[in-house]
Formats: sequence, C-alpha cells, structure tokens
Amino acid sequence: MELKELQKLIYDAGIVGAGGAGFPTHKKLSDKAEIIIVNAAECEPMMMVDHHIMQKHLHLLVETLNMMLDVMGAKQAIIGVKGKNMHLLDQAVVKDLENTRISVKEIPDIYPAGDEVVLTYETTGRIIPEGALPISVGVIVSNMETLFNIWKLFNEHTPVVEKYVTIGGDTERDMTVKVPVGMKISELLEACGYTDLEGKRIISGGPMMGKLIDEKTEVVTKTTKGLLIFPETHEVIQRRIRPMSVTLKRASAACCNCHMCSDICPRHLLGYNLQVHKILRAAAHSEITDTENFTQAALCCGCGICTVVACQQMLDPQAISVAVKGELAKQGFKRKNNIAPEHVLPERAGRLVPSSLLIQRLGLQEYIKPKVMRDMRTFSPKRVYIPMKQHVGAPAVSVVNVGDMVKKKDVIARTPENLLGTTMHASIDGKVIEVSPSRIVIERV
Repeated sequence: MELKELQKLIYDAGIVGAGGAGFPTHKKLSDKAEIIIVNAAECEPMMMVDHHIMQKHLHLLVETLNMMLDVMGAKQAIIGVKGKNMHLLDQAVVKDLENTRISVKEIPDIYPAGDEVVLTYETTGRIIPEGALPISVGVIVSNMETLFNIWKLFNEHTPVVEKYVTIGGDTERDMTVKVPVGMKISELLEACGYTDLEGKRIISGGPMMGKLIDEKTEVVTKTTKGLLIFPETHEVIQRRIRPMSVTLKRASAACCNCHMCSDICPRHLLGYNLQVHKILRAAAHSEITDTENFTQAALCCGCGICTVVACQQMLDPQAISVAVKGELAKQGFKRKNNIAPEHVLPERAGRLVPSSLLIQRLGLQEYIKPKVMRDMRTFSPKRVYIPMKQHVGAPAVSVVNVGDMVKKKDVIARTPENLLGTTMHASIDGKVIEVSPSRIVIERV
C-alpha cells in the first residue's frame, strides 16, 4: 500500500484524533516520520477509555502499528504507558515485542504526560520546537483509540460511527461505554441510569481541560472522551462558570507576580519561552502594546497546572492564557519569535506534578472509584444529531438531502479534500430529517 492510499482510506473513514481536539489523522501521516508514538498516557484523572482499549486490544494495535510502519517507512513505534498501568498490558504480547520495531516505554505518572510535547520528550528525548508539529522532529503522535479506529477500518470495514466514553464523578458507579456518534448526552446518561442530576453539572473531558456542557443540547462526538458529573458547587465547576471579566479583575487585584505559574509550567520546563505570569499580567492590566507577552499564549497547551497547582492566590492563569490564545487565533496573529530548545531546564525533574497531587488539589479523592467497569450495553437512540465540525479545520458539507434513507456507515458529509477536515457517516439506519450547515439529523425508521 502507498502512503497516499492509506491517507485517502483514513480520510474516507472519518478518523480524527480521538483524545483531543480532533486533528484529522490522514494529515498527520508522513513519509518523513521516523517514529510513531502511541499516546496511552490518558493523563487526566478519571479517564479510562485508553485503559480498557490497551487491556483488551493491545495485540490488534501492534498489528496496526506494523502496517503503518511499513507504509510510512518509519523506523520504530513506541507505546507510551504510565508505570502504574503497565499491569494492564498483555505480558505475552509485550514479550513478543522484544527486539522488534515496536516497544513499550514506561513513562512517569505525571500530568500532563499526554501533551504531545511532553510525551515526545518522555519517550524519545526529542523536544518539539515552539509552534511546530511533532513531525518537525521526525515524530507523529497518535492516540490509542485513534489507532484502534484504524484497525477497525481495515479489519471490520467500519468508519468512525461509535465512540468509547467514560462516565463518572459524583455517581455510584463509573463505566466506559461504546456510544453511537450523535447520540444526545441526556439520553445516554438516562439510558445508563444517571438520572439524579439535580444540582449537578457535567464536564465533557477531564477535570483539568474538559469543557462544561449542557447535556440537553450536546451530543457525543468523535472526540468525546469522558462525561464527568460534579455538584455545581464543586470548584472544578465554579472555575468554569466564573465570568472572564471577574477572572481578569481578580488577577489584576491579587497577582503578586511571584511567577510560580511559569516556574511549574510543563512546556516552560522543556525550554519554551512561555512565561505564564507575563501573559496574566498583560491581559489583566490591558498591556496591549506588549505583543511578545500576549503571543506567548500561543505556546500554552491549556493543561491548567498553573491554576490548580501553582497559584497560591487562587487565580486562574489557565483560563486567561487559553482565552488570549483563542482570541489571537481569531484575529490571525501568529507568534514570530519561536525557538527550538536544545535541552530542558535543569530544575524540571524536581517540578514534575504527580497525578496524586493533582487529584488532591482538585478535590477528587471522594470521586475516584476502585474500578471503572467496561459496560458493553447497546444503545438504540431514536435520533442522532451529527455535527458537521467534530475536528480541527473546516466543517464537512452534506452530501445527503432531507428525505434520503441512509444506512449505518453511509457517508453523509465530507470536507473538501483541499481543506483540512474529514468525512461524516450515519451512525444509525434511518431517514434524514434535517440538513443544515451545522448538523445532519437522522431518525430511525
């Protein structure tokens, strides 16, 4: 198989990064790659999807990696797994990998181990330059579920029509389920028995970087990793509902310029010129002429260590940096002074944040269950609502019309191939009852 053929098949299957922003996977593949890194870190607390995939399907992932290595001409693949999760791996498969192109690399139980810049350094010792992609150092990074979706494409001829999701938090029982893409989150929670939501709010994603959602209107997408339920009085919720105007006023009034947020920033410790305290100061005091400090926000991964661990004044540098980064992107500003760090800061080893500290600072101890069950129940929603933008890049464009009958796995929308995007598929058999620039609605018949 040629690389272009693999890219086309992955585009047609609608495969995107399943663990983050949803970068179209076919655009990551390159014949310049020397190393494929599999992100099995799942570094945010309470997320369990990759745990279950690596426990059940490691041998299938190895099969897929061998195919990808052959097609791209890459030299090796490294599966990055936290030491505490090594016991989940099939030891017979691990042993068979000895002296092959594929290896399992034990990485420390730190946050954010899943950030591609941190993961690349922990597995290869290479530092991705500021503002660059992993391929700049000969690396591509793929989430474990993304890799599993590639295996399903070639072995089950299945595009991305289902998503593994962990549900947990302020619940009696946590579980990981497989859900049709486009199913309403309110229907999913009800079907799983999570009906006592009075006085609670839901985060899609992890407690550090996840987004607050309205379960009545939001649906499961290709990037939905977890649904965490918390009391609305909990700080992980309160921090997200606090208006930015209040966040900025608090920063203006209380920031003492101690720069602890910068000192512990994971990317700063890798040598990036990312000084979070300067971003906070520039934003809080409207120092709009200080463009260098503002554009540093483009280097922020939004992990939140600055807010949850570093700041002793209980300010929110994470929210400010992410807001500044987003606004710069909207306005088309790009950072021009990017550097390529040659080495990490010598103090890095003493400033890594263990997951146990993160759980304590977040106040999650009471919500961590001894076990998260893998529940293989089947869902049959009456309707699915397929968003046209579940990925980085341009939205998909419908190729169906109201009244059309579709089968599960049928193509219903595509992003033009000259743009960054992917393909959408029907996740149930049914009739198209709505087509708009933002979504396609299919009703089971």
